Amino acid sequence: MEQTQLSINHTFDFAWTKFKEKALFFVGLGVLSCVLGAMGENQDFANYTVSEGFRIREFTLLNALAMILSTYLGMGIWKICINHMRGEDVQLNDLFTISFGQFVHYIIASIINLIVVVLGIILFIIPGIHIACRLILTAGYIVDKNESFDIALKSSWNATKGHTMKLFLWMLLACFLVIVGLIALIVGIFVAIPVISLAIAYIYIQLTDTSFEGELID
Repeated sequence: MEQTQLSINHTFDFAWTKFKEKALFFVGLGVLSCVLGAMGENQDFANYTVSEGFRIREFTLLNALAMILSTYLGMGIWKICINHMRGEDVQLNDLFTISFGQFVHYIIASIINLIVVVLGIILFIIPGIHIACRLILTAGYIVDKNESFDIALKSSWNATKGHTMKLFLWMLLACFLVIVGLIALIVGIFVAIPVISLAIAYIYIQLTDTSFEGELID
């Protein structure tokens, strides 16, 4: 079977087209993602002192809960984006269709992914970039095909074989869109994030669903 050829421009063009079909819905998801992400970060530690131990523990607990919720809803957004790109109807309650087992497998896969990417970066950077590109679809296999963390990692690795350079260029363009979104009075980020999410979901579909073969031909 002939290998699918990825087209970066078409990926974002089609993602933008699908975004416009439910723009307000996806902007809302973008806002939710940004808010929870900000809550999960350790900010303003300078305002806390060692003597205020209760406030530090409370702050840390809030961060932890926000990070857990953000991760869970992030998986739901992955699933929503995949279904929307397939032309299926999506609703807000789809955010909460991720099972506890899928969540656990995603956490384990994310930890393994982080470790191997960091080790790869330590080894002259390029191996880390290569690994990050090859494992970029892991979450899709977990939320869409309900694969375990080990199988999902292997599936992403196999599916992205031969596409590393294109995926790396895609990641660079995605970073550029985030920067542009931040420059555009911050609010642009609420559009950039959903479009990027839809784009990576489309790449996942292209590399996993045979019915979509040929859509991303250069």
